[in-house]
Amino acid sequence: MPLDKDRNRTLVALRDAPQGMHSRDLASALSLSLDVVERHLQYCADYDLVTWRKKDAAGLAMITDRGRDYLIRQSL
Repeated sequence: MPLDKDRNRTLVALRDAPQGMHSRDLASALSLSLDVVERHLQYCADYDLVTWRKKDAAGLAMITDRGRDYLIRQSL
């Protein structure tokens, strides 16, 4: 998986939010557009790094154990 700074920031934000975050809140917290955050969430969901389903831009995203392991391997 190629390194991507914003994708890693998205994963770190989810790691730091144990109850998960809605995609709109995540976009706001990261100062990224909702479209960009949703693209990162979809990519991460495809690789089982997060659980997330788009639902009117308010889908709850949560990091998975695999996502946590990925961040550890990236030294984040």
